[in-house]
Amino acid sequence: MFLAVAGGIGSGKTTLTRRLVDRLGYQGLYESTADNPYLADFYADMSRYALPLQLRFLAWRIREVRAVQQAGTSVVQDRTCYEDAEIFAALLHAREEMDDRDWETYQLIAGQLLEDVTPPDLLVYLRRSPESCAKQIANRGRDYEQSIPRAYLDELGSRYDSWFESYERGAKLVVHAEEHDFLNSDDDIEKLVTKIREAVPQRELIF
Repeated sequence: MFLAVAGGIGSGKTTLTRRLVDRLGYQGLYESTADNPYLADFYADMSRYALPLQLRFLAWRIREVRAVQQAGTSVVQDRTCYEDAEIFAALLHAREEMDDRDWETYQLIAGQLLEDVTPPDLLVYLRRSPESCAKQIANRGRDYEQSIPRAYLDELGSRYDSWFESYERGAKLVVHAEEHDFLNSDDDIEKLVTKIREAVPQRELIF
């Protein structure tokens, strides 16, 4: 079984992924922010580091997905490779932080890398308002994130909503983050697991 948790910066998707991993007993695939050497530089100078940052995230994530799929391992993924290509990189190009030449190069490489990737059996979109995301980001106190422009979070939220609406690669489920406490509430996790079972009735989940 391949589950994926999608969501913007500060949405709480990593927390939700961890809780689902604990509850389901699956392997977790977590976003490799610590392993991306461009991240801090990117927030200081988006135009300079947009292309290498996005290529690094995309290549890392696809490598992980291919490895677990070849091994036949059940996983919960923290952010999909599709979000890298269709939301983050596209937004940087729209904001002119990634110029046309770099965007064309990114699309060329991303198209080749994504060609053989199997999409998740279920996409769980953790939707949180930009205002709430900004508070989450401030509370977790990562220095490099404090310079994220609020306008960037607003645009990211709009793009996520549009992307989820048009997503047709498989089953999908939206979860309103502000209505649930996935860090502390076992009841919220149990309700979500029930919804996951209902969303993928053709597959038997082991709990």
